[in-house]
Amino acid sequence: MKNQQTIVEKLNKHKVFAVALLALLLGLFWFFQHREPKKVATERPSGRIPVSVALLSNAAVRDSFSTIGTIEAFREADIFSESAGLVRRVSAEPGTPKKAGEALFLLDDELASARKRRAEALYRKAKRDAERYKILYSEGAVALSASETAQLQLDEAEAEFITAKRKYGDTRVKAPFSGMVTARFVEQGELVQEGKKVAQMVDLSKVKVIIFVPEQQIVKFVPGTLLTVTSDSYPSEAFSGKVSSVSDKAGRDHTFRVEVVLQNSGHSVFRSGMFARVLMKDESGRQALLVPRVALVSGIRKPELFVVRNGKAYLKPFVAGMELQKQIEVLGGLSAGESVVISGQNELHDGSDVVVIDQQKSLAQP
Repeated sequence: MKNQQTIVEKLNKHKVFAVALLALLLGLFWFFQHREPKKVATERPSGRIPVSVALLSNAAVRDSFSTIGTIEAFREADIFSESAGLVRRVSAEPGTPKKAGEALFLLDDELASARKRRAEALYRKAKRDAERYKILYSEGAVALSASETAQLQLDEAEAEFITAKRKYGDTRVKAPFSGMVTARFVEQGELVQEGKKVAQMVDLSKVKVIIFVPEQQIVKFVPGTLLTVTSDSYPSEAFSGKVSSVSDKAGRDHTFRVEVVLQNSGHSVFRSGMFARVLMKDESGRQALLVPRVALVSGIRKPELFVVRNGKAYLKPFVAGMELQKQIEVLGGLSAGESVVISGQNELHDGSDVVVIDQQKSLAQP
């Protein structure tokens, strides 16, 4: 009880001090809550920016070119019926090989056959009449007009006979070339109209590899150029292809369409829609100025990089040539011996002060 009284007396004695201390704490709390935030400096330090550079030099390169293409059939055609009628016989099962001129479908030919026989009979009669009138005219027995009329009738009868003969032949839908039937669209007993698509065929005796070549390489692709073709389907084999055509117009991506033809015989058979790699080899080397791809500050369509001179970095465009994996050929705008920034360029602007912390003496050959 005595201890409690002592504590109370001490509190009363230091009451003024406690109130002052509490007031001080409340004041500090208010100050920190309402003070203005300290502005963060956004200005770039005045010190030099550290960069890594590479010293440009010439290196031996080979103008080889490789790209992936899509295999297409050498010939492909949709087959249409040129005559109307019921399908009497079907000989066009998908996957069946056919020779050029071999029948795929046989349509009802009864009426067409009758028209052909009638037209043939009229043609033979008109031919005999024209010959007879020609003899009579030479003997002076008939006038010239009668002989001419007989000749005109012969011409009309011949035209009718040719038309009827063609219509009769159209009742047999034939293969336009030797190849494989890939699809059939009508069945036996079905009534087809003139112009209806009845089947599809492809010629895979040879195939085309469709590739797209950039404008820097297109001058090397001329019709007749021999190329090497490989496929993941036959990894241990290499095939020989020949450039058959080159487009004269580039697409929006500045590439040209090139067709490479190769034989499709033997046990390694290519099918339409497969992928293949086309390779152009160049064993002869040449010297070229190369720049690392990592030095670019923008895309390859607008090649630019920073060149370091006397402790400053200058943004400089250049003319890019062939792309060689991690390096790019320089066709103009740069010269051997110049130092280009390969690391730290994201912090640079034209004329920035820099300090070189790492320098590559030379570039590895591609």
